[in-house]
Amino acid sequence: MSKAIRTRMMTETTARYKGQIAGVFIDFRGLDGKLADALRKELKAAKIEVDVLKNSLAVRAFKDMGIVGLENTLTGMTALVHGPDPADVAKKLLAWKDKNKKLEIKSGIFENKVLTVDQVKQLSKLPSKQTLLTQLAVGFAAPMTGFARGMNALLTQTARLLKALEEKKAKEGAAPASA
Repeated sequence: MSKAIRTRMMTETTARYKGQIAGVFIDFRGLDGKLADALRKELKAAKIEVDVLKNSLAVRAFKDMGIVGLENTLTGMTALVHGPDPADVAKKLLAWKDKNKKLEIKSGIFENKVLTVDQVKQLSKLPSKQTLLTQLAVGFAAPMTGFARGMNALLTQTARLLKALEEKKAKEGAAPASA
């Protein structure tokens, strides 16, 4: 491969993963064509991408982005599996690995830091991004909801008190007239 082609590939790799890339590195060496296609199809349905890497170029590209420690990971047949929700990526791969023992998880990357296999497993136990956002929204809304309920209760009690006072005044006013 010529130097110009390698340089262009490295530039494209750096551009593709520049910023906050999060994903899982897998070794798909033991997967035959049908299994690899099934994995890609399942991941694609969840909007998760699988990128087969040229290891030497990927090591240099990730080093240029400030991510070090991937030299041992990026050996053999390596692919980076990434998507919008890193926890979802890890969950799907670990579930797929349970069904197909040939898939090997090498490591992961999250917030420009290299993860071990155990850390990838911990990442898979986190709730999805959507669940976390929902929990956060509920947490923010809870004080406002409590305040609104308190104000509603106060207004309701005031209205009942005024109604009772009105009824009492009406009875007091009606009693002397009939006597």
